[in-house]
Amino acid sequence: MKPLKYLFFFLLINFGAFAQTTPNIGFENGTFDNWECFAGTIGGTGNIIVSPTSPLPGRHTIIGPTKELDQYGKFPIQCPNGSKYSIMLGNSQTGGQAERVTYTFTAPSTGAYSIIFNYAVVLENPTHAVFQQPKFTAFVYDVTDDRYIDCPSFDFVAGSDLPGFKLSTVSGAKGNSIFYKEWSTATIDLKNYLGKTIRLEFTTNDCTLGGHFGYAYIDVEDNTTSSPITGNAYCLGQNAVTLIGPTGFADYYWYSAADLTKPIWRGQSYRITPAPPDMSKYALQIFPYDGLGCIDTLYTTINQINSGFKLVVPDTIVACPGVPVDLTAPSITAGSSPGTSFSYFADSLATVYLYNPNSITDDGNGTYYIKGISTEGCTNTLPVHVVFRRPGITTIEPAAVNFPSTVDLSKTFIPQAGLTYSYYSNSEGTIPVVNYTAVKYGGTYYIKATNATGCTAVGAVNVTIIPPPAYTITAPNTFTPNNDGINDHFNFTTTGVITFNTLKIFNRYGQQVFNAKSFEEYWDGNYNGKNLPAGTYYWIFDGEDDYNNVKINKAGSITLIR
Repeated sequence: MKPLKYLFFFLLINFGAFAQTTPNIGFENGTFDNWECFAGTIGGTGNIIVSPTSPLPGRHTIIGPTKELDQYGKFPIQCPNGSKYSIMLGNSQTGGQAERVTYTFTAPSTGAYSIIFNYAVVLENPTHAVFQQPKFTAFVYDVTDDRYIDCPSFDFVAGSDLPGFKLSTVSGAKGNSIFYKEWSTATIDLKNYLGKTIRLEFTTNDCTLGGHFGYAYIDVEDNTTSSPITGNAYCLGQNAVTLIGPTGFADYYWYSAADLTKPIWRGQSYRITPAPPDMSKYALQIFPYDGLGCIDTLYTTINQINSGFKLVVPDTIVACPGVPVDLTAPSITAGSSPGTSFSYFADSLATVYLYNPNSITDDGNGTYYIKGISTEGCTNTLPVHVVFRRPGITTIEPAAVNFPSTVDLSKTFIPQAGLTYSYYSNSEGTIPVVNYTAVKYGGTYYIKATNATGCTAVGAVNVTIIPPPAYTITAPNTFTPNNDGINDHFNFTTTGVITFNTLKIFNRYGQQVFNAKSFEEYWDGNYNGKNLPAGTYYWIFDGEDDYNNVKINKAGSITLIR
């Protein structure tokens, strides 16, 4: 069984100064200007017949800006390299359709350059012969010499022998399995075609039997550089340089540019510590997977930039389940050098784009990488660990106390760094405890812990405060201020917890003859230093029941006997 292939790819063209002569090669105008479009069919023997046409809706389609994902591979249909526009070549309809786009240019007469293109592939799985399969072809035509260049040429025919494929969770229209390959890379070396007119040709076609479709997304990197090797600039204060080759190749060998006979490192990335001198030159030999390009040698020059550069990101973000994390939020990179631009990746080499950096959901526990590039070109990549969990809270039951002693709720749990706490008298967290450091009533209270991202956890704590006995006020009805030491003063006794405000005494004519403001004060039967006559007087007590927070107004009469 041969699987059906759909291919998705974008191009990074390394033309150096030559890139200035290739307007709209990256669809930067949001149009097909300077591209030629073709449409037609594929015959029963695999022959493709296409004719020039203006861009056809649904077959030659400008994409972007958009966050839409492909239905099979769940990767962005727009390139994740920051460019504004991509194109869709072909569609998901069947019927033996074929589409082509071409771009013709004249290569510079001096210099070395190559085409690096990244591609992703989706495969359905019908039972077809190889020539009947949908396919994507990428060819380079030497217009000057009227011939196709043997190497490079790419003919991605549906088959299971291409590396890096995954099984999609979405099946084809007839239940066929779908395989896909996310963004990967191939190279086209054009250093031997200086000064010649070159045509890039990209073609997609359905299967010859008309029952299965193929389509492609294409993007050309607008901001071209002299080399696809990244990490070749460093600022003051950086003590290492990490050179990173283009992704998607089978093998990598690094050399000093002055000696290509003995490799100094093997692997996609090459970390150099300490950072080498300014203008140091290195070469990278890349080896494609079988049938996916040619061996190529890329060059880069280390640039030391005499300015400082600082990339600041948090080591760990603890997020609340159900609340997405936005790695693109300014707060995440606060403190970085002004003007720094940021990109987001799933790997430490910054080669696998993170498709949803603004919406990391709670199934995305893991480590992500933020790459910063300063305005001068310095780069650094730092990890950010994203952990989705609710903050924990461990409560401690306080010892029982007798009123009027109180309980401090801030002492009833084990605090953790990075959390803030609030206190409530209901489990919903809508009734705050006003004086949480001096709670005077027993009951269940709720402590809410909140982390920096707003995630909360609630712990309950039971507080036991033994109430006082109900208040009583007992007053005598007579007293004899004759200095015999017996019943010489008018005062009263209380139980419970009472706040004394005032005790006022009046004669039978309503004249106030005494005013006390504490339990320690008492009436001795005098007014303004003179003995009052015997008779009946009236007292009014004003106070508060401290436990129940209610006013106390008590009145009575007292008979003064001399």
